[in-house]
Amino acid sequence: MPVYKDEERKTYYYKVRYKDIYRRNKQKLRRGFKKRGDAILAEANFISEVANQFSDDVTFDELFHHNIKHTKLKDKTIRRRTNEYNLHIKPRFGHIKAKEITVQQVMDFKSWLEDNFVSLNSARTVYGNFKVLINHAIKFYGLRNNPTLIVDAIQRVRPNVNFIKREDFEQRVTEIKSNKYKELSRLLFYTGLRIGESLALSWNDIDLEKHQLHVNKTLDISTRTPTTPKTAGSVGYVPFPKSIAEMLTELKKESAEHIYGFNDSLYIFGGLSPYHYSHFSKKFKQVFPNLRIHDLRHSYASYLINKGVDIYLVKELLRHVDIQQTANTYGHLYTERKQQVMDVFD
Repeated sequence: MPVYKDEERKTYYYKVRYKDIYRRNKQKLRRGFKKRGDAILAEANFISEVANQFSDDVTFDELFHHNIKHTKLKDKTIRRRTNEYNLHIKPRFGHIKAKEITVQQVMDFKSWLEDNFVSLNSARTVYGNFKVLINHAIKFYGLRNNPTLIVDAIQRVRPNVNFIKREDFEQRVTEIKSNKYKELSRLLFYTGLRIGESLALSWNDIDLEKHQLHVNKTLDISTRTPTTPKTAGSVGYVPFPKSIAEMLTELKKESAEHIYGFNDSLYIFGGLSPYHYSHFSKKFKQVFPNLRIHDLRHSYASYLINKGVDIYLVKELLRHVDIQQTANTYGHLYTERKQQVMDVFD
């Protein structure tokens, strides 16, 4: 493409017609070059950018939808990330071209998240998804500068672990009026399962002789359909104590007597279809108003640690991805045991 001289301004400019990565016809006009050689060089750089499939017109909104479309994510994750994007990222960056986002804008966004989120870990999640989109632009659109590189990350905060002691749990769980919900609560406490994993269990997943169950799916709470577990490491066998084996044996016997056409493919908690999470949560809160259902998982881990179980074994029982996740969540519970360990020298 030729370079032109602006006789009125005594400067040079270039004008290029091209197609962007969406095959839209575009024209690029840039003025103000003092030397003809500068205009030629700038034109060559721009043509190179187009050849590398970088689009001047790609916005953060387009980045988000391209990332969601071309990244393998669960439906639940897509819904969560879409909600986060629409609420927190799109209002600030949705209309801005990716290459125009500045370091100062990134710093302001980070500060806003830290100041306006009750949980810093939630703010960290949103900021992390923001950086995912920047990296997506670098990988797929040829973005050259990463404005997040020189901005500090939002610090991870140790999650607040709330738990209930075994004695208190056993005393209060009897107050749940529904027997099935009472049994579900006990299974959660004595196995450390996540609620979605428990609701997705069928009788095929239970080995009453070996006292273990197999986690291979979880329930999408919104759609009440089974899906893949939270992580690949979540798949595995989980042992349960004799009391839970007896409880499940009795529950299976009752289900076989009351459900027509009973078979091992039925849900343990629900039969043909799983229980509604919302209804269980309501009944649970009536008895345990200060606990989340997930706190039963924390209670399971805390009980094991209090009984002297090694943190690496706790990690395996919880099916965490790595030991750091276990240590970050429960490491402080080992503080008292550090002093007890010194007894070996006495």
